[in-house]
Amino acid sequence: MRISLQQIETFYWVARLGGFHAAARHQHLTQPTISARIQEFEEHLGVRLFERGRSRSELTLAGREALANAEKMLKLADNLERIGKSRDPMQGLLRLGANESIAQAGLADLLTHMKTRYPQMKIELTIDVGVTLGRKLGAREIDVAILNDSTDAPYVVETAIGHTDLHWVASPQLVPNPIATPRALESVPIITVSQPSSNHSLVMNWFRNAGCTPENISSCNSLSTMLRLVAAGHAAAVLSPAIMRSDIEGGLIHVLNTERPITQQAFFVAYQEERHGGMDAIVELVKDVLTRSRLLIPD
Repeated sequence: MRISLQQIETFYWVARLGGFHAAARHQHLTQPTISARIQEFEEHLGVRLFERGRSRSELTLAGREALANAEKMLKLADNLERIGKSRDPMQGLLRLGANESIAQAGLADLLTHMKTRYPQMKIELTIDVGVTLGRKLGAREIDVAILNDSTDAPYVVETAIGHTDLHWVASPQLVPNPIATPRALESVPIITVSQPSSNHSLVMNWFRNAGCTPENISSCNSLSTMLRLVAAGHAAAVLSPAIMRSDIEGGLIHVLNTERPITQQAFFVAYQEERHGGMDAIVELVKDVLTRSRLLIPD
């Protein structure tokens, strides 16, 4: 019996996700099915591919060699599948990922334009932090992501479209003086996006580079919750004014002028290599929408 593509694909996901349970969940299969495929694959090759541990399944030397070949075979299989789809790459399902700042300010407008321009496209959304979106791209769980974190995932193409417009923001009740120094903010309650996130790293590096350490730092995975806490005077944060225009205009939040500038982050549109057809238009559309929303400062 010859090696099957199903066995190769299952082996790839066990290796990439680090375990049989994770691969079963990803492929929507039972764990016994995953185990049986790996056992058949190992028996056919005559080598042991994994060292089974309690938390992860680590590749053996033979397993690492097999993974390199499995990646090549799956890429060839993807190429064959694209032959039938090459006439119109902008039809069918597009799994789109974005971080929450985009979801707050520009995503609705972007979806309206995409659905108008590509009526045959079905869009499936994932909203998460950039690190998670990069991991999902690498695991082929999403097709396209708009994010601030560069990813080195295989078979992923990245296009830089500009950079963020981030500032320290706070309620005038919490920080009356809009001219703030790292030393002045050191004792102020700070809230960031939960680790791992580029927002948390940016804030901590801003203080660290000034020789300061914030005394009270909280984390949150919801930008809407962060905004409510900032507006209520419970914390200061580094965010884009584009997502809080009404609060700024109403005087609930003001943008601080700091002696040390915020290191602005790059914005990327990253996508699976096989989705390349038609993606230039998507990249330009994302760039245009985010620029008009004031989230993005184009390069």
